Amino acid sequence: MKLKKSLGQNFLTDSFFLEKIIQSSQIQKLDDVIEIGPGDGALTELILKNSKNLVAIEIDQRFSEKLKKRHVNANFKIYNTDFLKTNLSEIKLENKIILGNLPYNVSSQIIFRIIESGSKFKHCIFLIQKELANRFLTNQKASKISIQCQLFCDIEPLFDIPPDAFEPKPKVNSTLIKITPHDRHKMFHKKYALFQKVLSICFASPRKKILSALKKIDLASEKFDFDLNKRAEELEINNFFEILNLYESKL
Repeated sequence: MKLKKSLGQNFLTDSFFLEKIIQSSQIQKLDDVIEIGPGDGALTELILKNSKNLVAIEIDQRFSEKLKKRHVNANFKIYNTDFLKTNLSEIKLENKIILGNLPYNVSSQIIFRIIESGSKFKHCIFLIQKELANRFLTNQKASKISIQCQLFCDIEPLFDIPPDAFEPKPKVNSTLIKITPHDRHKMFHKKYALFQKVLSICFASPRKKILSALKKIDLASEKFDFDLNKRAEELEINNFFEILNLYESKL
C-alpha cells in the first residue's frame, strides 16, 4: 500500500522499539487506551494484548478499513477521521492512556488539542520529532510552547529512536515523550488566553533581554523578583506568572 507523504506516514517497524514503547506506556490489563494514527497497526496489536479497551483514530480510510477487518474484537473501535476535528467528548479522554506515533507536521497541534481540553487523561506517550521534543522540554532553554505546556502538564523524554527503525526512513531522529497532566497552576487556567498573549510578547525576540519585551507592555519600570537582564528563554514559568499578574492589573 502506497504511503501518503501529505499525512506524514512514517511507520515504526522495529519490534525492539515497539515493545519498548509498550513497556514505557505502563499499560495495565484494566486500562482503556486511545491510539492516534495507528497506521498499519504494528503498535495496535501490542496495545490490544495489554489493555482492556482500545479506541483508535485513523485519518487514512485504507488503514482504518484494514484494521477494522483485522480486529473484530469487542474491545476495539476505530474512527476514520482527523483527530484534530474529532469530537473529544465522544471519545472521552478522561482516565485513559493516549498513545501515538504522531505525524511530524501536526504533532504540536495534536498535543495542544489534548492538554488544552482540560481532560483528566492518565498520561500520553507520543513519538515525535526530536527537535520538537527539545522545544517542549523544560531542561532545555525555555520556549513559548514549553512554558505553555508547563501550565497544564509535565513532559519528560523517555528515549530516542533512529530513522532506521521506520519505513520509510525519515530524515530526522525521533523522541518518545511522556505527558502527565497536573493541577499545580490551575488558578491560571482561566487566564490562559491572556497568558498566551504575554508569552507571545516575551518570546517575540527570545534572545533579547526580557526588559525589552516589558517596555512594549509598559511594565519596564515595575519591580520583579527576577533579573530583568535575563532573556525570556532563561526565565521560569513563575516569572511569567508574575508578568501576567502585573499586566492584567493594568488592563
